[in-house]
Amino acid sequence: MSALKAAADTGRIKGALSRKAQRLYYGPPEDAADREALRLISRVDRAHLVMLAEQRIIPWDKAALLLRTVADVEACDFATVLSRPRPRGLYLAYEQAVSELCGPDVGGLLHTGRSRNDLNATTTLLTLRRLGTDVLADGCRLLTALLSSAEEHLDAVMAIHTHYQPAMPITYGYYLTGLALALHRDLDRIVHGLRSIRRCPLGAHAVAGTDLALDTARTASLLGFEAGPLHAVDAIASRDSALDLLGIAANLVVTVSRLATDLQLWSTAELGYVEFPDWLVGSSSAMPQKRNAFLLEYLKARPSRVVGALVGAVTATKSVPFTNSIEVGTEAVAPVGPALRTTQEVLALAALVVAGAQPRTEVARAAADRGFVDATALANELVRRGVPFREAHERIGSAVLHAVEDGGAWPPEGLEQLNPLTAADRARFGGGPGSRTESLAAAWQLRHRLHGDMRQLRDAERQSADRLRRASEDVCHG
Repeated sequence: MSALKAAADTGRIKGALSRKAQRLYYGPPEDAADREALRLISRVDRAHLVMLAEQRIIPWDKAALLLRTVADVEACDFATVLSRPRPRGLYLAYEQAVSELCGPDVGGLLHTGRSRNDLNATTTLLTLRRLGTDVLADGCRLLTALLSSAEEHLDAVMAIHTHYQPAMPITYGYYLTGLALALHRDLDRIVHGLRSIRRCPLGAHAVAGTDLALDTARTASLLGFEAGPLHAVDAIASRDSALDLLGIAANLVVTVSRLATDLQLWSTAELGYVEFPDWLVGSSSAMPQKRNAFLLEYLKARPSRVVGALVGAVTATKSVPFTNSIEVGTEAVAPVGPALRTTQEVLALAALVVAGAQPRTEVARAAADRGFVDATALANELVRRGVPFREAHERIGSAVLHAVEDGGAWPPEGLEQLNPLTAADRARFGGGPGSRTESLAAAWQLRHRLHGDMRQLRDAERQSADRLRRASEDVCHG
């Protein structure tokens, strides 16, 4: 019997899946992604084998041999797996490689009390924990860039636009603080999402548990979870954690795209509120005068990949029976990892752009002066004098029209001239720019707390890895 036929023999099915079907279903080999998947599989294997030995479900000496063999396969960077045919997918090729090294009587014990279904559900959650924490790290760096620039330019006055028209006076630093607060909420949601991944699916088996006396609490602890599965169907069928984190990531990158849109508008030659250094712009192949802030277009467009991944994952999950399924367990989660890595790229590039962007204070202030952005503050001054707001609104609006069309005086007679920064300072209620020092201090506190949360998550991951290493050594040393 050929090696390919032997690898394909499941007892019930003797022949291999056609090579074309293998290529179309499993996709072409991608060594980097496959190695990462195999590292997670071997991690789960070690936890499972430790538990099987401790429960006396398999002999202790054979568990030790299996653990050593898994370590050997991992030590050679899974070359013995990646070099072989995969007629039934990556995992079974891995299992066959282990069995060939330690013999079928030992290798055949590896899958005791387990299915590819609970294995895949577990590795999915392990992947989410790692990638989610990586997104947090890049998010923290972006928050640092935003708040550092906000601190430097806290009093750089400018007009905030609504409907692409100058509206009210703010400062550049105040604007950046607002972006930081919006991004922090999503990063905080990632922390809560990662902490909600408490139950390890391992032990739920194919979809309805097993009659072997597994200690699922033990494997959960070795893999960094709080508990084993409460309900096998839920553990196997659900991928809500993946959809949750993907949804949060989509919201994160959409917010970054809105920042990029503002910066692109403000950096146009017509407005010129903001400028970028040479290391953040590009030229034209034909027009030598151009300074193109092309990275902003990346920040506007690349988030579509994350949003598209969310739509694809939700669509693949919709109306699928609540049980094990390829649609959910494989297809729905396939875009999640790439989308989270794209989120990291977007956050990292946004941090560079924010750090490099410099407000052109005099240009922005002159534009604010021309834009009558103190008009609302003057109307409120009339309100304080007893004028109903609607009447004050009409009087100030008429004065603006007179100034624009007839060259009339501004501000209207009887009202004090307000420069934009003074008007911004007066708006200290409702979270206005007059309270920008307090909002910046609060945003820094939130950023520091988030950084602490990220360290706790990473510490917990290291501790679970240490537990698993020590437990594996205990079995191997008898």
